[in-house]
Amino acid sequence: MSPRTPFRRVASSLFALALFAGPFALANGCASRGPDLASRMGTARANYESVGYAPFGPSETGKVEEGKDSRVAVKLKEGCFLVVAFAGDGIKTIEATLNDPAGKPVGEVKKQEGQVSVKQCVAEAGTYTLVVKGTGGGAFIVQPYLGAGKGEGGGPTPTPCEGPDCDDPGGPDPGGNPGGTDDCQTGIDLSPGGSAKGNSKKASTNTSVHWSCAASDGPAVIYRVHIEGRHKLVVDMTAPSFDAVMGLYRAASDGWLCDSVNELECSDDSEGNTGKGHIEAIVDTGDYGIMVGGYEPNDKGDFEIKTRLEDAPSLSTICSGAHSLVSGTKSTDLIAGDGSNFRASCGNSEGGESLFKFDLKQRSRVRVGGKVAGGSNVVVSLRTRCDDATSEVACSGTWHIDGVSWTGIRDAGNYTLFVDSSDPALTGTAEAMMDIAADGGDGAVESDSCTSAKALQTSGTFNFDTLHAKADTKASCASDGAADLVYKLDVKVKSRIFFSATEDEGRHVVAIQKACGDTKGELSCDLVAQSKGVDATLDPGSYFVIVKGKGKDDFGRAKMSVKLRELGPAQAACKAATKLVAGTAVKDSTKDAPDRFASQGCGGQIAQQSSGDKVYQFTLKEKSKVNLQLKGGTFYNAIMSLRSDCSDPTRNEIVCSNTYSKTIDRELDPGTYYVVVDGYGVKSEGDFNLELTTKPVK
Repeated sequence: MSPRTPFRRVASSLFALALFAGPFALANGCASRGPDLASRMGTARANYESVGYAPFGPSETGKVEEGKDSRVAVKLKEGCFLVVAFAGDGIKTIEATLNDPAGKPVGEVKKQEGQVSVKQCVAEAGTYTLVVKGTGGGAFIVQPYLGAGKGEGGGPTPTPCEGPDCDDPGGPDPGGNPGGTDDCQTGIDLSPGGSAKGNSKKASTNTSVHWSCAASDGPAVIYRVHIEGRHKLVVDMTAPSFDAVMGLYRAASDGWLCDSVNELECSDDSEGNTGKGHIEAIVDTGDYGIMVGGYEPNDKGDFEIKTRLEDAPSLSTICSGAHSLVSGTKSTDLIAGDGSNFRASCGNSEGGESLFKFDLKQRSRVRVGGKVAGGSNVVVSLRTRCDDATSEVACSGTWHIDGVSWTGIRDAGNYTLFVDSSDPALTGTAEAMMDIAADGGDGAVESDSCTSAKALQTSGTFNFDTLHAKADTKASCASDGAADLVYKLDVKVKSRIFFSATEDEGRHVVAIQKACGDTKGELSCDLVAQSKGVDATLDPGSYFVIVKGKGKDDFGRAKMSVKLRELGPAQAACKAATKLVAGTAVKDSTKDAPDRFASQGCGGQIAQQSSGDKVYQFTLKEKSKVNLQLKGGTFYNAIMSLRSDCSDPTRNEIVCSNTYSKTIDRELDPGTYYVVVDGYGVKSEGDFNLELTTKPVK
């Protein structure tokens, strides 16, 4: 068997070093796992160590799903660190923030194609949290690096990373594989239809494999089985003296056998016996890893596994059973829990699937979606030829409104929709839906033009769907051929309006115009994505609000929050603000107080903020270190916003305290400042004690 470059091993050693976001990062971004990765990593390692960093502790893996946060706990000690997240296959862009043990974002973020790092000096050991977001989807790897007191590092001498998760050049593998230092790299060769005996007491003590059916990671013995053709692989395991588990993994593209995102099935107890395991899975040509270990890390002992191959149903036979879909209706089918026959390109689809078919008579806008009872992660994919994976034309694992969905424009032809589960053992009902509209829209929707525009609500959440909307209104930040809807907005007094999408099947923008379709007189135009939203200050008058797809294939359903805030109440509250006296606590409450302010930094989505607030002021005659604290009470979602100017309910915010720390420390120049005590999100109100302390800065 030829040597392979393992994903997990590379990531915890050379992969991580070369992808460090700094002057020695690889020019190609390294989001892929090319065959020359190891040689490139070796060169990068020498450069990396020359600036004073070394791996600290083992690497950790996580999984990005578009539009969702993924959190990884990172234990750090005293010193200066770089905490780096490396994007695996399928992740297009990656973002990260580091939260300290109190939940406060800290550190300096550096981004580069393929990875992102956060630089942070730690005064006291603790568990930090790396919050990762991305576009696309797939696995990522987190590795902390500790500075060694020279160059860019500047910290104490690092604790070396030891063991199989690091670049340990040790001797023969203790799991019974004399040819390598890591079972997951090569495994012990086992022929399909063969058997093997082993002892997990001799296995590695840290495989860093995240079993789905075990209590925690632990020692394991890994076997490699090569399969030719399409079969059902059956594996039985017997362990007479300990509580054993067994997992089956599809080898990654680089040959790595133990990546948790490639787990096909995991078996804990079989036939009611903690010492038995049974796995059945449909497999195609390729390598597979069989991993045997204990339910708990201390569960170890002798075991025996036996494998056999059985005939699997042909893909053409399965495709012939696809259910028909009709536009505007839903169809259901049963997922039997007998493993995966088809695999999608955009996520974990190792569970069972249901198949649905439909025909398009002409080029059309299309929405397809699905879900599975039981809450399993789901992907939907679309093929033009059911039994040919290369004919996949669409794939999504993103939840919208009431299921995972995809929208786009497709040519006339025959299509098969797959609703695919991530859980090989799941048995449940799969539901699929399909909607079509003419390419260019057919106008079968309200508020489709300037002349049919409906009044826009100015508070709360409303739903819209541009699938059937025509493309007949211009917006400066969207394509002319994109679907659009038009709403009317009347503003009586000077106000500020906010839009944000909490769900969005297509990338929609919001444009605010004085004359409908007139981009020259446009006041604002931007994506209404949840992370950003649209914000505009409006004088009294009448306006048109254009909701439009960013591009021609951007359309579909969305839930959008809108909030119109009059500026007058906030300005009046600022003029009457209670004065704070340093050293004297103020006891107060926001219960049933009016909602006049919003925080850009820590109050949640601006369009959804609607909690009562109180405002205070203080004046500094000289430059001072200022400390503000909320103490006592049960007002858990309280926040503080420190402002230099109180005339606008969201602008001029210097800093805000999150719901965890409820503390602000800042050096401020002489002047008058305002403190707004508010709540996170909707109707977060309560009693509080506010205390100000100041100390002159010499």
